[in-house]
Amino acid sequence: MTAWLELKDTLALAEKRKQNPLEIEKEHLARNVIPLHYQRNYTAISLSDQIKLLDSRVGVCGCGGLGMNVVNYLARLGVGHITVWDPDIFSENNLNRQLFSCYDNLGKSKVEVCRNFIQKINPAVCLTAIPAKWEESDASVIGRQQVMVDALDNIPSRLALASTCEKFNIPLVHAAVGGWYGQLTVVMPGDQILQEIYQNAEQQQGIEKEQGTLPFTAAVLACLEAAETVKLLLDMESDLRSNLCLVDLLNMSLDMLPKCNLDVNQM
Repeated sequence: MTAWLELKDTLALAEKRKQNPLEIEKEHLARNVIPLHYQRNYTAISLSDQIKLLDSRVGVCGCGGLGMNVVNYLARLGVGHITVWDPDIFSENNLNRQLFSCYDNLGKSKVEVCRNFIQKINPAVCLTAIPAKWEESDASVIGRQQVMVDALDNIPSRLALASTCEKFNIPLVHAAVGGWYGQLTVVMPGDQILQEIYQNAEQQQGIEKEQGTLPFTAAVLACLEAAETVKLLLDMESDLRSNLCLVDLLNMSLDMLPKCNLDVNQM
């Protein structure tokens, strides 16, 4: 018979023992007692994999339409250590798509608002909020991550992130959105796909600058980024290691393009 642990009991034990709720959850999972807020993870994710997620470290560069949703999904799933970088504050044009944005939060730091909300959603998650561009922070922080997530909105930062991940031998989950469209891939160390895609790019901004960013497009691509991140953390296979996925929500199509046959001039 499956035993469940309610969040109020986790928090009570954590306070009594002066421990992080994450440690309480890991202890109970090792005894086949499942925290109730992970009930719907079970059995799609095994108990051992749930423990592995709680021990995992993921970095998310960008806390906008993509990044906020990625952090939300990973935290709800139980990824224990998340670091998020973004120097921006909420502005009114964020309200159409960015999770946690509301009129009361206008002018507030995106990463701090994100951290506060995640603490309410899953107190077991240790979220480090860095209110700066990732390039301006300590590079060793990236070196401690198991997976990095590209939720950036400009090409130079995206390419620099790919190079940094290469340096630290860390896989990068990449997504970009614009209007009804998006692209997604997993960049393993040694993979130069982003350099190939953007080799002829003269603009600094991605296609979102021209086509805008619709809320459902950002949410769909963020879902896919979160799924690919979890696959990497749990050592699952993914077709996106060798393919670029193009998402067209206007015509409801999803195309997988082999990286080895990719003609960037047709994109």
